[in-house]
Amino acid sequence: MTYQGPSRPHPGDAPARGRGRPQWPVSDDTDSDLPPWAGLGVKPRMAEPSQGRRSRHAQPEPPEGSEVPPPGSRRRQALARARRARRTMIIWVAAAAVVIAVAVVEVPKLLPHHQAPSPYGNMVTTFQPGEFRSVPSACTAVASATLSQYLPGTRHMVVPHSLDGRAQSMCDWTVDSPPTYRLLDVTVQAYSPSGLASGNGSATRAAMDAYQQAMQQKVRPPKASHQPAAKITPLPEAGSAAFSALQVVSAGGDTTDLVTVVSRDHNVLITVVLDGLAHSPGGRYGHVSVPQLQAGAAAATRDLLGALR
Repeated sequence: MTYQGPSRPHPGDAPARGRGRPQWPVSDDTDSDLPPWAGLGVKPRMAEPSQGRRSRHAQPEPPEGSEVPPPGSRRRQALARARRARRTMIIWVAAAAVVIAVAVVEVPKLLPHHQAPSPYGNMVTTFQPGEFRSVPSACTAVASATLSQYLPGTRHMVVPHSLDGRAQSMCDWTVDSPPTYRLLDVTVQAYSPSGLASGNGSATRAAMDAYQQAMQQKVRPPKASHQPAAKITPLPEAGSAAFSALQVVSAGGDTTDLVTVVSRDHNVLITVVLDGLAHSPGGRYGHVSVPQLQAGAAAATRDLLGALR
């Protein structure tokens, strides 16, 4: 039996059911995959397998690495509440600052009899009546008669340099003529108001503190001075306050009688030291009278007090 292939359709016959769409000839050319109605360079666009339809209500995903939460999330709502709380706090703080500033400016105006407190409280920062800004020259304030009486002989005068301007003056006189040796040392110091002073810090209080310190150093001399404790004698009618101190100092075989008078007048402190060499090796110096030294120191102090007026 001879095999005769499928029958050839006749013109006008309907296509058989289930017959596929016409197949285009296969070719190695990429354009051959396109139907005849596609122009050159046009290719069918197919959906990606992983690309599905998105819901119109879906929210866009935040970019990778971004910490901004999506709208409507709980975290984003919490951040919004925190921002509103910060803004409210800033507004209240600013309002409080304005109220305080207005109160500071306006309240004193409502109190016409109120005096603004001084930034220094009760401290005195200026010179008061009767206080001295400068002192006279110590070298000319001591009378020549006083020098001749208590420092007889040829005197050698030295003027130490002052580090406090016109508020301080110093002068020394020395007599070295065996058997007499005398040394008169004078310092006049005007104190200024100071926050380190006791009380109200006035210039007078500063001088009072220096006066008490000078007395304590005579009653209990520093160990470095190698001086004995002094015998203190008050001196009435020598300024606002005054004392005389007597010390007998021995060093290197010499014995010196040392008399110191310290006097205060308002804010000025006067220190007069008169000493005499009472004994020395070989007996070249001596014959010192302690009462004469005390009288000479007191006389020089009175001269200096008189020069302040």
